[in-house]
Amino acid sequence: MKYLKIFIILTFLAFSVNAAAEFYKYVDEDGNVHFTDDINQVPEAQRAKIRSYVESESEEPAEQEVTQENQSEPAATDQQTTLTDLSDDESESLEEAKKQIDALKSEIDQEYEALLKEKEQLAKAKNQVKTREQIIEFNKKVDSLNKRVASYEKKGKDYKAKVDAYNQRITGKNSENQSQ
Repeated sequence: MKYLKIFIILTFLAFSVNAAAEFYKYVDEDGNVHFTDDINQVPEAQRAKIRSYVESESEEPAEQEVTQENQSEPAATDQQTTLTDLSDDESESLEEAKKQIDALKSEIDQEYEALLKEKEQLAKAKNQVKTREQIIEFNKKVDSLNKRVASYEKKGKDYKAKVDAYNQRITGKNSENQSQ
């Protein structure tokens, strides 16, 4: 029972991730406002009009947050960046990077599903463990799962770093084009 509690706690810790993101707001041809965290979801014709926002996390209550937001309107506009279109060569390079990121995302998603299935199997198998040898074998499986969860977390961090670098490249190239 003690191992199960530890396993559950470690699993929750392994799958909990801080949520901080850069997101984009744009208005389409029909006048609808859209928000996305992937700049590639923004139609190229609309990229010149989108704005980039950096989400800030605050521990303050909602009322104070609204008051501060109204007072710090100029600070919010400093974080907004107007993006322009990229040249063809840069777009091709960015498309290749996006394909690599998408492939990594797919791999991470598949690994996540496999980890969840194995966790469920271990939870079911736990009730059938009775002998000392079975307990030892079960604990080895739990340790193995925990190692793969740690590997999964590392891949998730690598993925986030690549996405951030990709988004930085896009915003950096756009700001260079804008200054010229």
